[in-house]
Amino acid sequence: MSTVALVLLAFVGLYPIVTAGLWIGGGLTFWAREERRELPPPASGWPGVTILIPAFNEEQVIATCVRAALAVDYADFEVLVLDDGSQDGTAEAARAASAGDDRLRVVHDPVNRGKAEQLNRGFEMARHELVVVSDADTHLHPLAVRKLVTRLTSSSRLAAVGGAPHVTNRVNLLCVMQVLEAASIVGLIRRTQAVAGTVGVVAGVLGIFRRDAVIAVGGYRGEMATEDIDLTWRLLLAGWDTGYEPDALVGMEVPATMRALWAQRRRWARGQGEVLRVHMGEVARWRHRRVWLVALESVASLLWVVAFVLATAFTTVAAIGAHDIPALLLAFSWGIAVALIATIQLGFALRVELPYDRRAMLVFLLAPVYSVTFWLLSAAAALRSEAPALLRGPAERRVVWDIPRERPSSVRRV
Repeated sequence: MSTVALVLLAFVGLYPIVTAGLWIGGGLTFWAREERRELPPPASGWPGVTILIPAFNEEQVIATCVRAALAVDYADFEVLVLDDGSQDGTAEAARAASAGDDRLRVVHDPVNRGKAEQLNRGFEMARHELVVVSDADTHLHPLAVRKLVTRLTSSSRLAAVGGAPHVTNRVNLLCVMQVLEAASIVGLIRRTQAVAGTVGVVAGVLGIFRRDAVIAVGGYRGEMATEDIDLTWRLLLAGWDTGYEPDALVGMEVPATMRALWAQRRRWARGQGEVLRVHMGEVARWRHRRVWLVALESVASLLWVVAFVLATAFTTVAAIGAHDIPALLLAFSWGIAVALIATIQLGFALRVELPYDRRAMLVFLLAPVYSVTFWLLSAAAALRSEAPALLRGPAERRVVWDIPRERPSSVRRV
């Protein structure tokens, strides 16, 4: 066997084991250093906060989102619903849900300009220096804003802090498996990255930002498929830290059909490829070395998918052609080892998430199905969308709201 083939197989075999160990170690460090201690409130008092909710054709869910936002346990805040040229009754439903509460402003734009442009407009209109961004199909926990503000004001280096999304529409097997994903992938990765102050994405589902910092780096870019990842990377490259607050809970609805899930994963993969293409040259500079691990993980995950496909094809053809039973047994043993590591990672992640979601451990039995399904889905999305985006970069036109929605659905409150 050639040296190249051996290196390829070693990379394929060790990558998931090494990364699982890294996420578990990082999650444990964050838990010990951050989650076990109570942060003090801001020394100068609670600052005012603006909550931005961009929306396009969200008539069926916007009322729940608005009522939850207005019910947060915080003294001084406003809520801006940014209606991006909706063709339904989104604006009317938002106003009705407020029941005349003057803390809500509905900003209706007759033109569909895209989520990024509406958020930039919201940052310009915000009355307060701290800005919370959330999606229209979410509902905030009453303490979410307070927790985000406490974390952000704990360090003058922090420009943004992400909240902790939890799946509420657990209506079928596909949705329930995404509970595992939110814990084992999203939660652990963000905890690990937060240890170094370099969380790779302060997601649009819930995050708090320093308004001046966002405006200084140019705000959101409408041509990027994942405008939240792009903005986070630009904040990091500008020298800011980004953080994570697991106590800032937000309920979110996840795709309930394979069609919608595939569209979502393709957009995420495309967005990651675009961000790598746009920022990789800048990231590679020595002064940005603290961002290297974030970029390396993104590149390595894509390389692993390609290497896995090549290694699987190579091993299968070689083993069958030469009737090499030991090679097949070795591949089978590796699969068992990786499955064991993935199970340990899932178990640890769900245990860390237990204080925030008491029912999360009930879905642990789905771990084998989840691992196979979402690994294959992520691999397919990376090959289909991330790799091409890495080669060609973002499109010149703005990104539109094109993710399929399934309505109505039953949800469970966080």
